[in-house]
Amino acid sequence: MRREGRLEAQGERLLQDLLAQEKKLVSKVDEAKAKAKAIVDEANAEAAAILEAARAKAEALAQSEAEAGRKEEEAVKQSILSAAKEAAEALSAKVAANRAAAAAMVLEKILP
Repeated sequence: MRREGRLEAQGERLLQDLLAQEKKLVSKVDEAKAKAKAIVDEANAEAAAILEAARAKAEALAQSEAEAGRKEEEAVKQSILSAAKEAAEALSAKVAANRAAAAAMVLEKILP
C-alpha cells in the first residue's frame, strides 16, 4: 500500500507538472498572439502613413504639373497675342502706306 500511495503521489506530482507546463505554454501562446497583433498593428499604421505620404506627394505633383501647365498656357497665349499685335501693326502700317498711295491715285484720276 505504501507503494501505491507513493505512485499516486508521483502521479499527482506529474499531473501538477503537466498542468503547470500547459499553463506556461498557454501563456507563451497568448504572448505570441499579443506580439503578432502588435506587429500587425504597427505594420498597418506604417502602411497607412506611407500611403498618406504617397497621396500627398501625388497631390503636390499634380498641383505642380497643373501650375506648370497654366504657366505654359499663359506663355503660349502671350506669344499668340504678341504675334497678332505685330501682324496688326504691320497691316496697319501697310494700310497707312497704301492709303496715301490710293489717295494720290484718286487725285490723279480726278485731277489730271
